[in-house]
Amino acid sequence: MKFIAYIFAYSFVWLLHLLPERILYLLSDLLYLLMYHVAGYRKKVVYRNLEKAFPEYDKSEIKRIAKLFFHHLSDLMLESAVSHFYSESLALKKITYKNPELLNELYGKGKQVMAVLGHYGNWEYMSTLGLAINYPVVAIYKPLRNKYFDRMVQKNRNTFGVITVPMDKIARKLIEYHKSNTPVLTLNLGDQRPRYHQIQYWTKFMGRDTPMFLGTEKLARKLDAAVVFLKIRKLKRGRYEMEAELICESPEGLKPFEITNRHAAILEDLIREEPAYWLWSHKRWKHSYENY
Repeated sequence: MKFIAYIFAYSFVWLLHLLPERILYLLSDLLYLLMYHVAGYRKKVVYRNLEKAFPEYDKSEIKRIAKLFFHHLSDLMLESAVSHFYSESLALKKITYKNPELLNELYGKGKQVMAVLGHYGNWEYMSTLGLAINYPVVAIYKPLRNKYFDRMVQKNRNTFGVITVPMDKIARKLIEYHKSNTPVLTLNLGDQRPRYHQIQYWTKFMGRDTPMFLGTEKLARKLDAAVVFLKIRKLKRGRYEMEAELICESPEGLKPFEITNRHAAILEDLIREEPAYWLWSHKRWKHSYENY
């Protein structure tokens, strides 16, 4: 059954990628209508998250952002699907890299880099990062239960040279690179929600007490790695821009949790700049600090 579902999905995506971009985004508009107005996909979660993050906004402003988010989510789903069939030249038309020289300078110094990003813009387009910089790019991922879809997703990310490593093996893999003096840049989504038993640290994010993973900070300190935040902005439909911001060239001398607080603050600023492009449909504040 899983294989049949995979064949159906793959065939559908293959047909989608043949469509002109204008038609693809017409389908995205239809998908928005189905998700928002018909199915109400995670509508309550989105509104609840927006109300928590922006208590100063009235209902009309919350509704405006929610609609823009669902439009973006529809674009994101179709863009990510058809990117499976992008050529290098087409992929690099979809996203431009504003300051790759920052990362290349770190590579010239032989620095390991922990690169943090959020579920903002189209983070799947970071699979092309290795085409724009000197670093080998490593992406941390959580394997999918359906092995066929998992292979499909990993193939998509590996197309342009990204090395995918499961979460539970990333520390060992990065230590191997470090010991062999092989500088790599590691992509890590820094806004994922820890499970209740995994919570080790809370910080203020979007004005709320929020649990954060400490993996980026711990690995950066262990490897004496530089830490950067990758800001992905949506310029227009189907076009994005990535800008790297240096958090630190070395964690030495930084206070505990300072790296985590800094990357959370950068993401918050990015979200407040244009709220509609963050993934509001996930339950980021499922756990409360008071109950914890």
